[in-house]
Amino acid sequence: MADDRLDGVYLNLAQQAGSIEPLLDSFFGFLLRKTDFYTGIADEKEAEKMVMKYFSKYSKQGKKKREDEAEKNRLADEERKTRAAEKRKKEEEEFQRRQEEMKSQPKIEEVVEDEEPKIEEVVDEPMPAAEEAEKPAEEKKEEEEEDNTPPPPGNGGSTDTYTWTQTLGAVEVSIPIRPGTKSKQCVVDMGVTKCKVGLKGEPPIIDGLWKDKIRPDECMWNLVDNKMIVLTLEKHDQMKWWSCCIQGDPEIDTKKIVPENSKLSDLDGETRQTVEKMMFDQRQKAAGKPTSDQMKQHDLLEKFKQAHPEMDFSKANVNYGGSSSGGNFNFG
Repeated sequence: MADDRLDGVYLNLAQQAGSIEPLLDSFFGFLLRKTDFYTGIADEKEAEKMVMKYFSKYSKQGKKKREDEAEKNRLADEERKTRAAEKRKKEEEEFQRRQEEMKSQPKIEEVVEDEEPKIEEVVDEPMPAAEEAEKPAEEKKEEEEEDNTPPPPGNGGSTDTYTWTQTLGAVEVSIPIRPGTKSKQCVVDMGVTKCKVGLKGEPPIIDGLWKDKIRPDECMWNLVDNKMIVLTLEKHDQMKWWSCCIQGDPEIDTKKIVPENSKLSDLDGETRQTVEKMMFDQRQKAAGKPTSDQMKQHDLLEKFKQAHPEMDFSKANVNYGGSSSGGNFNFG
């Protein structure tokens, strides 16, 4: 068995020598200077034989150690390959399962933009009390349930080939692909108005027009875990919600969207002013009070009255717009 009592000394010497060759040179120089290893032996072959004896002794042990390390590395490599194969198989099964789930998901009902104004007109028109009373209870219940529909997850949606989420200024698209795909196999072309995504030698997964314009120079894509292409888009109009990602795909009801929390201080001056005005008008409407535009119209009317005292406005019923009550607000 090897004697390791002097390992600390030898390790210190080896560190000072820097490598094996200077260490051996120093050791045999020590034998010459401080011992009779060279001078006390009549036959040089005996000295050489002594050196080779111990070299051969540890050479055999070194060979066995190398073989043991090689076997250990081989087993570890096989285990790694086995785990990798199992992981690929699991990811492939998960990919197939997700594809089946996406295909079996109910389609989101499309909202045709051309019909929205008609819907708004019907909603804004007050219903007579008699008709409201005669309205079936089941129909009222259905309307209440429709109003309680939860907002779309991530303010986006999903199709057979991808899912997408959005904020007011950005869109993220996740496209599942075959596990083990390399980035060089991916084909991603994002333009201002159109997009094409797929794998080389295969039909494109996405090939169509964006719902609205984007800023390509501010967009990017990543290959996540070799099984998902993720597109990060910056909208050109950052004050508008998208009802779909690619034109012609199922649309979501943007009226159900819950805006992300953000600090007004993070917005630029113009955007901040617009958001503050919208928030003020929303609070005013909820309290039955005039909006900022209605207040401005009222001030203009008051100035007109002061400029024309000969005119009688006592019986005038002024509608400032946007109010079903005829604009009869208390501006005091």
